[in-house]
Amino acid sequence: MSGRDATSISDGDNSRAPATAGQAAERVLRDAVRTGRVSHAYLLAGPAGAGHREAAREMAAALLCQRPVAGGPCGGCDACARVEAGAHPDLIVPDRHGIDAVRQVIGELAYRPREAARKVVLWYDIDRLTPQAANALLKSLEEPPPYITFLLTTDRPQGILPTLRSRCQVLPFRPRPREERARELAARAGADPLAAYWALRVAGDDARAAADLLADPATAHEAAALREAARRLRDGTPADALEVARTLAGLEDRAEAAAEVLVLLLRGEDPGGRGGEGEATGGEPVSPEARVAWSGALAGLRQAWQANANRLLALEVFCWRCWQGCRRATAG
Repeated sequence: MSGRDATSISDGDNSRAPATAGQAAERVLRDAVRTGRVSHAYLLAGPAGAGHREAAREMAAALLCQRPVAGGPCGGCDACARVEAGAHPDLIVPDRHGIDAVRQVIGELAYRPREAARKVVLWYDIDRLTPQAANALLKSLEEPPPYITFLLTTDRPQGILPTLRSRCQVLPFRPRPREERARELAARAGADPLAAYWALRVAGDDARAAADLLADPATAHEAAALREAARRLRDGTPADALEVARTLAGLEDRAEAAAEVLVLLLRGEDPGGRGGEGEATGGEPVSPEARVAWSGALAGLRQAWQANANRLLALEVFCWRCWQGCRRATAG
């Protein structure tokens, strides 16, 4: 398989987002690129949304970049553009995890880089390798050609063969608050942080999927509707609470996620900064009694759905309890 063929096995996730700011693992990667002391294989491990996939993409771009800056990609050269487009001949991004995929990658390693100083194998979810495939990859991980760097990611490091893990430099990534990631995503997209938070929640904290959702104007409209729903629960009548329930029901399989975001807003934790943390919209502190009421309402909703209760009725009870909690929202 030629270097040009290698890009045909991309997983389709070619966006390059900034890696996790402040993480020790990111500093290790940037220092490696900056000093030229690059290991033959890195295993970036962390829970979904921890930033390890983004960090792997960024290091791949940095290793192939024509003008890296402080250990990161410049973002403006032809190589960076082609990495982002999934068209760089020296970037291999497998999208399968069986023995045939490993053989395809191993066959590609025999060819020297076409344009860059090295070839990069960026392999997501490496824990999904079958045992046969993992064993077949061991030799290449242990003694790869000097121009090869493996960047492997996993959400489940415990699912990786110890012999495979021992051949990599393991870089753990810590979970990051969704609010923090939402603000970063919103800043990149020029969007409302609440819309970015909503996109991340709906996408299961997958940054690429969330970015795609955020590009859809419907996501911003839904976030705005949730913000308005929180206002109606705080300032409205019991009839408003029932109307909010119907709004949530209209979101169908996203209604539970919407309920979670609604409670976040009621607590005064709007990622968009509308109202200080722990404050109601009017700027007064939220009472502990109100927090308990809202948490209980959300727990009750989840229990009702697990019991296959009528969904609209469960949402009406949830919104009624949230409305009652709002009557206790201000301390004192």
